[in-house]
Amino acid sequence: MKKIVLLIMSIYCGGVALLAQGNNIIRFDGQQDSVVAFPYMQIDKERSVGAVSTVTGEQLSHSTRYGINTAMTGLASGLFVLGGSTNPGSEAATWKIRGLSRGNDGDGPLIVIDGQNNRSLSSITIEEVESVQVLKDITAKMLYGSKAANGVIMITTKRGKGKTRYHATGEFGLKQAVHIPEFINSKDYTRLYNQALKNDGLASLYSAEDIAGYAAANNPEKYPDVDFYDIFLKENTQFYRANLQVEGSRNKIGYFLNLGYYGENGLEAVGDGTKYTRLNVRSNLDYQINDYISSYLDIAARWDLWSRPNLSYSVFFNSLSTHRPNDYPLFMGEYGDENSLGWGVNQSTNLYGELTRKGYADDENSFAQTNMGLKFNLNHLVRGLTAKVSLSYDAYNAISKGKTYTYSRVRLEEDGSYVRVGEDNLKGTESKFSDDTYRNLGLNGQVDYSTSWQKHELLANMVYNVQRKSVKTILNGPSTIQDDKSMNVGLRMNYAYDRKYIVELDASLMGSDKFIKENRWGMFGAVGLAWNISRENFMRELDWLDVLRVKGSFGVMGYDNAYDYLMYESFYSSNGNFRTGNKNSMIEYGHKISQIGNKDFTFEKSRELNIGLEGRFLKDRLALDANYFYEYRYDIPTELKYQIPSYVGFNATYPNMNYNEISNRGFELSVSWGDRTGALKYQVGANFMYTKAIHEKIDEKNMYTHQNRAGRETDAIMGWLADGLYQNEAEVQEHGVISKYGNIKPGDIKLLDVINDRGDNIIDDYDKVFIGNSFPRVNYALNLNLEYKGISLYLLGQGVAGFDRMMSNSYYFCTGQSKYSEKVLGTAIVNPETGNIQQGATYPRLTSLDNGHSYRASTYWIEKGSYFKLRTAELAYTIPASICSKIGADNLKVFVKGDNLFTLSTIKDLDPENINAGLTGNPMFRTFSVGIVLNY
Repeated sequence: MKKIVLLIMSIYCGGVALLAQGNNIIRFDGQQDSVVAFPYMQIDKERSVGAVSTVTGEQLSHSTRYGINTAMTGLASGLFVLGGSTNPGSEAATWKIRGLSRGNDGDGPLIVIDGQNNRSLSSITIEEVESVQVLKDITAKMLYGSKAANGVIMITTKRGKGKTRYHATGEFGLKQAVHIPEFINSKDYTRLYNQALKNDGLASLYSAEDIAGYAAANNPEKYPDVDFYDIFLKENTQFYRANLQVEGSRNKIGYFLNLGYYGENGLEAVGDGTKYTRLNVRSNLDYQINDYISSYLDIAARWDLWSRPNLSYSVFFNSLSTHRPNDYPLFMGEYGDENSLGWGVNQSTNLYGELTRKGYADDENSFAQTNMGLKFNLNHLVRGLTAKVSLSYDAYNAISKGKTYTYSRVRLEEDGSYVRVGEDNLKGTESKFSDDTYRNLGLNGQVDYSTSWQKHELLANMVYNVQRKSVKTILNGPSTIQDDKSMNVGLRMNYAYDRKYIVELDASLMGSDKFIKENRWGMFGAVGLAWNISRENFMRELDWLDVLRVKGSFGVMGYDNAYDYLMYESFYSSNGNFRTGNKNSMIEYGHKISQIGNKDFTFEKSRELNIGLEGRFLKDRLALDANYFYEYRYDIPTELKYQIPSYVGFNATYPNMNYNEISNRGFELSVSWGDRTGALKYQVGANFMYTKAIHEKIDEKNMYTHQNRAGRETDAIMGWLADGLYQNEAEVQEHGVISKYGNIKPGDIKLLDVINDRGDNIIDDYDKVFIGNSFPRVNYALNLNLEYKGISLYLLGQGVAGFDRMMSNSYYFCTGQSKYSEKVLGTAIVNPETGNIQQGATYPRLTSLDNGHSYRASTYWIEKGSYFKLRTAELAYTIPASICSKIGADNLKVFVKGDNLFTLSTIKDLDPENINAGLTGNPMFRTFSVGIVLNY
C-alpha cells in the first residue's frame, strides 16, 4: 500500500513540477479580505451572524514549532491552549474553546481539515496552513453535526493560483530545557530519611558510619551518590527543518506542492539517544474540466520515524525522578565501565544499562489523507445554483518493533568481593511491540443557492455528511474497536435586507449509531441576527466610524462524542459469586451483570446564546470584536450511583442515564491597532477571555451541603483547610483533634475540623471543602508587530490567571521511600531541647509511611497557577530586492526566533503550565533558532 501511495505521489508531484516551469514572481501576503470562512461556504463578513476567530498561516509561521498544536497559543480569541508533552515527535497540547463547556471530560473541539471531519492536528504542519478558523457560536458549528458542540477548529490548507511561485525555508535551532526538577544528594537523603523513620518512631536505617561515608564521597561503590538528571540529561538538544513549496496555476490547473523535513534529537546524554525524523508531502490540485464542472484532488502523506533505546520516554523520566541517589552505583567492579553495571537492592534496573544494553526500538507512524471532489456550476439551469460532492479517506498506521536484550549487574558483597547478578544476552530477535491502524472515510455533498433582488439577498446551503472511522490493534491477533459512524443533514438560510439587517436559520438532522434505532436521529436548530449599524443613514456622517455591527445567535444542538458504544445494552461477566449456607460460609460462582443498559439513551444537548459587537474605527486602524456567551448543557450521560434507592438492588454496577447539567458563561474580547509613521509600520493587539462553568445538576451523595457540587464550579478543587504547621506537642494537644490518616505530631499540617457536629474531633473526608479551582478563569494574549526598512520584529506574550495548582505530585509529596526533592530541605524537625520545630520551616515533617496525615490535598499545598510567558519573538531582515535580483530571487529573509523565552509566575520550582514536565516526560523548552526564507 505504501509503495503504491509513494508511486502516485511521485508521478503526481512530477507533473506539478513540470507545470510550474517559468512565471516566477514574488509572493506577497495581501490584506485580509472581508470574506470569512464558515462550514461549507464563505460569506461576506457583513452577512455573518456567528462568532469566528481567524488565524493566518503567516501568523503561525513566527513560531519555532513544527506543528500547530502549541503554535496556536495566544493567537485566537476564545481558544485556550495548554502545553502538554514535549517529547521528540510527540508535541501535544490541550485545546478548549470557551472553557469547560461540559466539565473536565470530553470537551475537546472537532478538528476539520479541508472540510473533512475527525482529523488529527498532528497530521498537518504549519507550512501547509492557509488559515485556521475557530468556530465558537452555535450558528457557526451547527452544520458539522453531533461532534461539533464543543466548537470546531477548521483548517484550510494552501492552494495554487496565479503565476508560479517557489518558497524555500531552512531553519536550525536549539531547545534548552527549563525548570529541571532539583533533588537532594545522598548525604542529605540518608540523613533526612533517618529523620523520617525517627518521626514515625522507627529505628534508623543508615548508621553514623554510612552517613559519614556518603558525606566523604570517596567510595562510590559502597556509598553511591548519583545525580541522575545531571548525568543522563543534556542541557540542550538540536532541531532542524527544511521546507519547499511550489504553487501557481496554468492551463486550467491550479497546483500547490509542499515538501517538508524535520529532525530532532532527544535529551538523553548516554547512549545513542532518541532521534526523530519527520517527512511530509502535500499536493493540492485543482482542475477546471469545463465551464460547468471543476474537480480537485488533494493527497497528503507524512512519515514519523523514531530511533530510540528500548525504553520509553515516560519510563526514562520516571526513572530519573524516582531512582534515589544512593540506590546503586552506575558502575562496579574491576573495570568500572558499562560491562560492570552496578546493582542495587531497591531497584531492579540500572538506568545506564536500560539506555545502552536493553536493546532498541524503531517506531514508524505513517499518515495518508486523500480528498477528491467535483464542483458543479448549475447557473445555466438555475441562476445562483451550485453543487459539490467530495470523498475523503484517511489512513494511519503505527508500528513499533525492535530487540530486547538482558544485561547483568555487579553486586558488592560485605567482604569487598563482586558477584555478577543476571546474564548478558545482547543478541535477541527483532519483534513487534505494537501495530495499530486507523481508518476514516467521509462523504460530503452540498447544494448552494444564492440570489438577490432589489435590496434583498438570500443564500442557502443544504449539506450531507457521512463519517465512518475504525481503529484496529493487530498485534497478537486482530482485534477491532467499534466503528464510529455518524450522519448529518444540514440546512442554512441567510437573508439580508439592504446589507443592514441579517437573519440566518440553521437546522441539522443528526444521526448517531451510539443509540438504539428509535433514538438515533435528532433534529436541532438555531437562529442568528445581525444589524449593520454603520450602514444606517444616521451613522454615515461619523468620519471616525468605519464599521459597527451587533449580532446574536441562539439555538440547541446535539452531542454524542463523549459516549461509549452499546450503552443501551446490558452485559454480563463470568466472575460473579454469591454466598450461601450457614453464616454465608459457602461461595457459589456464576455470571454477574457488568453493564446495565439504558434503551432511553439519547443525545446530550447544548443550548447556546451568543451576543456580539464588531467595530472598526479611524480608517480601519482600530478594530474591536467582543462576545458574551452562555451555554447550558443538559442530558449529559453519567453513571447514576446516588439517585437510585439502594432497595432497588444495584450494588457496584449502576445504569448510565442522561442526567447531569452544566452551565458555562463568559466574555471574550479582541482589539488591535495598526498604523504607519513614515517608514515604520506597526500593529499591536490583545485578546482576552473570561469563562466559568457551573454544575447545575449532578449525581452526588448529598450528605453534607458544604460538599455538594451542584451550584459549584466544574473545576472546583476539594480538600482540607490548613492553618500552618503544628509548632509543638502542646499545640497538638490544644487543638485536640484526631486524624483518620495517622498520628498527629509537631511538624504536621494543622488541618481544620470543619464538621464537628458528631463531637468526635476527627479529621476525615467529611471535613473536605472547596479550596480552589483548577482551570484558568482568564486567558489573555498581547502581540506586537513592527516593520521598518526591511527589519521586522514580532512579539507574542500569553498568560492565564484565576486558577490554582494543587502541588501534589512526586516533587512535592515526598513520602515513604520515594526520592526527595529539594523541597524537603525545609522540613520541620523538632528541637529535642525546646520541643518546638525550627523557625521558618517550609515543609511538614517527613514520614516513612506511604501516605500520612499531612500529604493530602489541602490549602497548604495550593499555589496560584497564574503565569505569563513570552511565547514567541522573531527578529527578521528582508534583503533589498536589488541584491536579491542578482541571485535570481524576488526576496530573501533571514531571521532569528525564540519561543518560551521567559515566564512570570509565583511557581518557581516547576513549569506552571505543566507541573509534571521533567518528572513524567520531557521538560518544557526554551527554543532558539536561525533560518532563511527564499522566494522566487
